[in-house]
Amino acid sequence: MNLISIDRISKTLGDSPLFSGLSLGIDDGDRLGLVGKNGAGKSTLLKVLVGGLEPDSGIMARKRGLSLSLLEQRPEFLPGTTLRDFFRGGDSNEIASYLRYEELLHAGKGGAESDRLHRELEASGGLDLEHRYLSLCTELGLFDPEASLDVFSGGMIKKAAIARCLAPKNDLVLLDEPTNHLDIETIEWLEKRLSGGAFAFILVTHDRWFLDAVCEGILEIEGGEVYRHEGNYTRYLEGKAERLAATEKADLKRLAKLKIELEWLGRGARARAGKSRRRKEKIRDMAGGGLERAASMDGFQTTESRLGRKVLELKGVSKAYGEKRLFTDFSYEFSRGDRVGIVGPNGAGKSSLLDLLAGRLESDAGKVVRGDTLRVAYFDQDSSSLDPLMTVLDTVREHAEIIRLKDGSTLTAELLLERFLFPRTFQGLQVSRLSGGERRRLELVRLLAESPNFLLMDEPTNDLDIETIELLEDFLEGFQGCVVTVSHDRAFLDRIASFLLVFDGTGGLREFPGSYSEWREAAAEEAEERDAAGQAVTSASAAAESVCLAKADAAIEASAQRKLSYAERREFDSLLGELDGLEAEKAALESFFGNSSHTGAELEKANRRYAEVGLLIDGKTRRWEALAQRAG
Repeated sequence: MNLISIDRISKTLGDSPLFSGLSLGIDDGDRLGLVGKNGAGKSTLLKVLVGGLEPDSGIMARKRGLSLSLLEQRPEFLPGTTLRDFFRGGDSNEIASYLRYEELLHAGKGGAESDRLHRELEASGGLDLEHRYLSLCTELGLFDPEASLDVFSGGMIKKAAIARCLAPKNDLVLLDEPTNHLDIETIEWLEKRLSGGAFAFILVTHDRWFLDAVCEGILEIEGGEVYRHEGNYTRYLEGKAERLAATEKADLKRLAKLKIELEWLGRGARARAGKSRRRKEKIRDMAGGGLERAASMDGFQTTESRLGRKVLELKGVSKAYGEKRLFTDFSYEFSRGDRVGIVGPNGAGKSSLLDLLAGRLESDAGKVVRGDTLRVAYFDQDSSSLDPLMTVLDTVREHAEIIRLKDGSTLTAELLLERFLFPRTFQGLQVSRLSGGERRRLELVRLLAESPNFLLMDEPTNDLDIETIELLEDFLEGFQGCVVTVSHDRAFLDRIASFLLVFDGTGGLREFPGSYSEWREAAAEEAEERDAAGQAVTSASAAAESVCLAKADAAIEASAQRKLSYAERREFDSLLGELDGLEAEKAALESFFGNSSHTGAELEKANRRYAEVGLLIDGKTRRWEALAQRAG
C-alpha cells in the first residue's frame, strides 16, 4: 500500500534551490536509507514528507489516516521539561489522540468524541501509550520520569526522542541522524528495534554499518534528484559503481569527440569562421557537461611535524568525578604510527581520556609525559573555536597559507579547501552562513593545515556526510603520526583503528590488540562462555533451592504439632523486624532504579541484590507463618 506519493516537487531555502522536479513513492514496509552530501536537502526532504514544510511546487498525496513520526537531529524542548512531559511533545497522530482523550477525561467531558477516541485507542493499543514510552525509556537507561531534560546529555536527550518516536504504532517513521551521540550498545539496540518493527521507515545517517544492517533500499539525493537503489548500503555501492562505470565510459567517448572538435576548431581563423554557430554551441555544451568526479585523497598527504622517539606516555593515571571512577592506575605508551580507537558506554570517560591526552584535563594521580616534538591537534565535538565573522578561506589561511605535501610540492589554502569539498564559490562565505556539517568539515581542514603529528578525534564523523568521512579515512590511512579516536561509527573504527582501549563503564579500562570487528567477535565469544557458565550455575542453584524448599516444607509439616522452643520463640519475635528491614531495602533499591545517573554495572549489581531481597522476603514470610501457627 502506498503511504506517500510525491510528484515533481521543488523546494528552495533562502537562495539555495535544493531539489526540483523530484518524484518519489513510499510504500508500506519500505526500509530506506537516504544519503547525499551535506546541503543536498536530506533533512529538508524529511520535513516535507512529515508535513513540517510545504513544497514550493508539485503534488504530494498521503494515505488517509497516515500516522508518522519524525526524529529530528536536535530534538527541542522547553526549559524545565521532564522526561514524562517530553512525551507530550511528540508529533504522532496517536500521541495527539491520546492527549485529547486524556484532556476530555480530566474535564469530565464524555460524549461522541470521547467514545470515538476510546475505541480508536483501544483498537491500536494506544490507551497504554505513555506506559510504552516510559518502558522504552527504561530500556534505554532513562529510569526517572520526573527527571528534567535540562540536565540531560545530548545522548540522553536523543534516547528520549527515540523512545517518543517509537512508542506510537506508526505507519511510517522518519529518522534524521538517529545514531549521533549514541554509544554503540544503544545503536545496536536501535538496529534490532528497526529490523523487528512492522512500520516503514526512512533514515538519514552517515553510519554505513547501520545503513547496511537495517536498510533494504537506498535513496540517493544528488543534483536535485533522487535515485532509488534496491538492497542494503553494500548493494547500493555496487550499483552506483556500475552506474558510474557506464557514465565514465560515455564520458570518455565525449572527451574523445571533444578533442577532435577542438583540434579542428584550432586549425585557424578560416576554419573557425566557417564553423556554424550551432556547432560551436554544441562544443561548448560538451565542454561543460563532463562527469562530476568524486574528490580523492590519492597522493595527498601533508608534511606533519617530525615525531621524536618519545611521543606520549600515561603513567599510572587515574580520574574520578566524586564517587564515579573513570579509570584507575592506567598506563600506556604511544608510538609513532599508532592507530587507537576508544570505545565504551556513554559517560564511561572516553572524552575525559582525550582531554587528558590533550592537556585540557589534569589526572587525579599518575602523570602524562609528552615528547618534545609532540604537536597535538584535537578535533572535538565542538566547533565553537571558529570565528563566525571570518570567511572560510581566511579561517584556513590564518593557520597556513601554503601546505607542504609529502612529495615536496605545495598546496594553497584554496586548493586544500577544494580537496575537502569547499568549492571556490564557498570560500568567500562567512563561517556563520555554514551548516553544522560544513562547520565540522571546515574545523577539520583548519586542524590538518597545522601539520600536526598527533591527532585526537572525538566523534569525528558526527554531522559529516559519507563522502567527507571517506576523504578523512583516506587521509588518515597515509598519516604518519598517531591517531586516537573516540567514535560510535563502527565502519570508521574498523578502517582506522588497529588497537582499542575499552571502557567497561565501571572504572575499568583495558587494552585490546585488534580491530573493532575482532573485538566484537571476541566479546561475543566471552558472552557465550559466560552465558553457558551462568546457565549451569542457575540450574545447580535451582536444583539446590528445590531440595532446600522440600526439606524446609517437610520440617515445617513435621514440627507443625510441636510448641515453639526457646530458640524458635526468639526467631519468631525477630522475624517481623527483619522483614521490615528487607522491605525498606527493597524500597531503597526501587528508588535507586529511578535515578538515571547510575552506570550499567551499578544497575546490574542492584538488580541482583533486588532479586536476592525478594527471595529472602518470601522465605522469611513463609517461616514466620509456619511459626505463627504453632505460637498459638
